Amino acid sequence: MGYIRRPSYYKNFRCIGSACTDNCCIGWEIEVDADTLAYYQTVSGSFGEKLRASISAPAPQTGTAHFFMDKQNRCPLLDACNLCEVYKHLGEQHMVQICTDHPRYFGWFSGGREDGLGLCCEAAAHLILQETGYPQWEILQEPDTSDTDEKTEHGIEQTLFSMREQLFHLIKPEASVSFDEKTDAIYRAARAMQDQYDAVVFGFPADETEEDLFCWSKAFWNEACLTQIFDQLLQMEINRPDWKDHLLCIKIQLSDLLHARPAFLQFYQKKCYEYDQLLLYFVYRHFMNARDDDAVREKVQFALISTAVIQVLDIFHWMTHGTLSHWDQICICKAYSREIEYDEENTECLSNFIFDT
Repeated sequence: MGYIRRPSYYKNFRCIGSACTDNCCIGWEIEVDADTLAYYQTVSGSFGEKLRASISAPAPQTGTAHFFMDKQNRCPLLDACNLCEVYKHLGEQHMVQICTDHPRYFGWFSGGREDGLGLCCEAAAHLILQETGYPQWEILQEPDTSDTDEKTEHGIEQTLFSMREQLFHLIKPEASVSFDEKTDAIYRAARAMQDQYDAVVFGFPADETEEDLFCWSKAFWNEACLTQIFDQLLQMEINRPDWKDHLLCIKIQLSDLLHARPAFLQFYQKKCYEYDQLLLYFVYRHFMNARDDDAVREKVQFALISTAVIQVLDIFHWMTHGTLSHWDQICICKAYSREIEYDEENTECLSNFIFDT
């Protein structure tokens, strides 16, 4: 295995169960992994019969089974108190893998693994948003049982790890800079990193054109661009109908929202560090996926757009309600994450968004 790297807050995560105002067993198609499915076939008694009746046959194309959803879009094994019947009857060790892991996610590399917590969970979002400083890690060491000798893959990973560390420094610089100045610097760095990556991996000559003067914040924070982005968000696959209604309400007020932004940032100035934490979260979780598709710039763009869209949602909430509490921010972040991060096509759509330059 080698190393395991985790954010320092990772160890503090606890599922809050029935106290959660949301539920990861409602509105999600829950896959049943093969090992757990095989065990479920052996469970006896009335609960065993109910268990098997709640599971679809493995899909022909993927071979994956899943729990049927009831008319309220709930897992049929979720009781009236929003507690898992599998957990109650069989124990946590016999829950399906996705239920045991969620909202944790894992990334495997040639030298070890990285773990994190997904923003779609309100308990995880609370931990992510409350951090204020430069990211701190908990690094565990386990015996490295790998016998691979993939030096090229390891070299690419180290290049990307180094780039990601540079991005962390831009997100949390020693000198205080505005959010817009920060996003401009990050995007310019991402374009330079893409050239560097292409030179290292593909041997492409470095781009020696004139200095990159593209201003990401100016491109994003205008009505035409925001209209395009919200049009794309409305065309994506939507998990919950209220998300679509929310986006439509915001879209028709984009002009007012842009005018209100300076006043909002003044109101929220003591908590603007949350946008740093969101940038760190999206970069940590998604940037290393560039080793699979070589799209370095696009991974950074996804982090920038995601964080900025959450700020748009924040401004709208503040305009509508006159305030934005910590709980409001948690709800906004988990809604965005649920709708975008857990659908690969949605994340790719935002990653590949083309700005008018």
